[in-house]
Amino acid sequence: MRFVVSGESMEPAFSHGDKLWVSRLIYKVKKIVVGDAVVMLDPRDSRLILKRVKSRSREGYFVAGDNEKKSTDSRTFGLVKPERIIGMVIFRYSRARSALN
Repeated sequence: MRFVVSGESMEPAFSHGDKLWVSRLIYKVKKIVVGDAVVMLDPRDSRLILKRVKSRSREGYFVAGDNEKKSTDSRTFGLVKPERIIGMVIFRYSRARSALN
């Protein structure tokens, strides 16, 4: 699936407007691991958001933005259940124009 980055929470890895390819099937053959950039359902309102898996426990995953000063993440909404993770970023297929300048 395609995903367009919104906001600055994942900078410098991903910038606002970057277009990413996200695999929805990868976690059928691979476990979610620390370091994965994942698209997930926001626990507060179910919109899609991009975060990085920082740790895992029996209760769920702790996720955070790479730019933690600009990120709303598990520090705010708590651990994320595996079923809320939609997929993993496979690659960026288009960089935001502002990142090219």
